[in-house]
Amino acid sequence: MSKTSHQTTIKNPKLLRLAFLIVATLFVIPAMAQGRVARVTKGIFLFSNWDSPHVTLDTCLDMTITEVHIPDAIEHNGRSYPVDEIGHGAFQGCYNLTTVYLDNTHCGFLRDAFRDCPSLRVLVCSSTKPISIHNEHPFYGGDFDDIFEPYHAQSVIVVVPPGSEEAYRNDPGWSRFRTIQSTMPTEEQLRDSDREQRISYLELQLTRARAEVQRLEKELEILKEGAKIND
Repeated sequence: MSKTSHQTTIKNPKLLRLAFLIVATLFVIPAMAQGRVARVTKGIFLFSNWDSPHVTLDTCLDMTITEVHIPDAIEHNGRSYPVDEIGHGAFQGCYNLTTVYLDNTHCGFLRDAFRDCPSLRVLVCSSTKPISIHNEHPFYGGDFDDIFEPYHAQSVIVVVPPGSEEAYRNDPGWSRFRTIQSTMPTEEQLRDSDREQRISYLELQLTRARAEVQRLEKELEILKEGAKIND
């Protein structure tokens, strides 16, 4: 082992401890001193909070869930924390998730929040004012196409309070959903939604498969050209 690599091996643990102390000093200790919580599990959700009076719903811990209620706030150690974000990839891969109740009036969405949720059918919003789908988070921001799957626009039914349908239909984000109404969907609507979703999902998979075939063909062509040159 060289002298340089030996010195790096010795110094790295010190740097790691120093970084930990800096993070603890700037974030964790002040949060604890003010009675704030860094991470907490409530039911099937993991929430996070560093130095603000709000929390982010980071992760759904039950990947088999079919129906969820996003709370307006959580209680921890006698303190209430409003839920202001559905985190990056919070429900990604929840293949059985069909219905989401947004009991929140100010919650935002981060990138990939509902990616790979092919069974999603119904979003029930309690707010008369549309929650902003667009998010300008420096790392996980985005709009409809970054948060939902393309086929959700056709297959998901959005249920809103009576009288607020037009507000949602005129909102840049929510207007992407084809069906916005003030009543829960009928069985016929859900069957139609299932069919729409399946068609759109297969079309998307086919498009991705074709793109992958093109990529592989291009890579194969490059390799063959390289082989000819070497010959």
